[in-house]
Amino acid sequence: MRFYQASMFERILTRYWELFGEPLNVLLSFAYASQDFRKIFTDRRQKIDSIILDSGAWSIAKGTTDFTLEGFIAYLKMHGHLFDRYFNLDTDFSDQGFENNIINQIRMERSGLHPVPVVHNLFDREIDYYVQSGKYEWVALGSSQTTNYDDIAYAVYRIKKGNPAVRIHWFGGSKFEWLCNLPIASCDTTGWASTGKYGFIKYWNPADEGFNKGHTIYTSGMIRDVESGKFEYVTYPWRSDLDKYLQATFGLKFRDLCGYDSAFNMQLINTRFFAEQEQRINDERLRRGIPLE
Repeated sequence: MRFYQASMFERILTRYWELFGEPLNVLLSFAYASQDFRKIFTDRRQKIDSIILDSGAWSIAKGTTDFTLEGFIAYLKMHGHLFDRYFNLDTDFSDQGFENNIINQIRMERSGLHPVPVVHNLFDREIDYYVQSGKYEWVALGSSQTTNYDDIAYAVYRIKKGNPAVRIHWFGGSKFEWLCNLPIASCDTTGWASTGKYGFIKYWNPADEGFNKGHTIYTSGMIRDVESGKFEYVTYPWRSDLDKYLQATFGLKFRDLCGYDSAFNMQLINTRFFAEQEQRINDERLRRGIPLE
């Protein structure tokens, strides 16, 4: 499976490549098309393994941006070939949005495009329609109903029972335990950016005896109470190990997470965490006999 880093910045991408020489999997959103956006999928393409394009429908639904289906179609006719996959403009996020979203899907297809359809109701006829049509190699799960493991497992195995060859993308899905146990082909997260923006870093702690060794550690920023299950850097029980990891991997010290460029440094650390999470998930799937897809 592939773990896509959503809404990636060009500066993070470049610094990551300088440090590790490894390409990232990147999801871009059409809603945030900009000069930085263009640099990533043209000038910096060699630093990316796989790149996919979200339509930006969520931003339209939230009222933070506004563009037309015609504009999205025109863009894809010019640049769609530069992406490994792109998704339908699924602007209706309700459980009853199928009839609205399928109209955009069909209009895009009639324009000669091949968008991945996005399911928003795991329990009605949406999944059956896309799977039984035989037209789609990929189906995306974008439903708010995927917040419950039993529900997303039901949807995944419903798709696989209908057609085992169909591959699944999980929008906004990054739960380690779930991804280790389900044959999902790809997912994406903005966690690399949002976590660092609010003063947290992600650290895989090999000393943790639990299955999910991913720790969320508060470093700096606005004064806040740290939620249960998270840690504070200054009192972190494994701080010595963490200090060594940051220095050896990124050349960073605790002070680099508190002052100038702290958000950038934390986002860089989190990007590495999620990039390595992909391999951890795939290793665990191999152990369990879950298809990598």
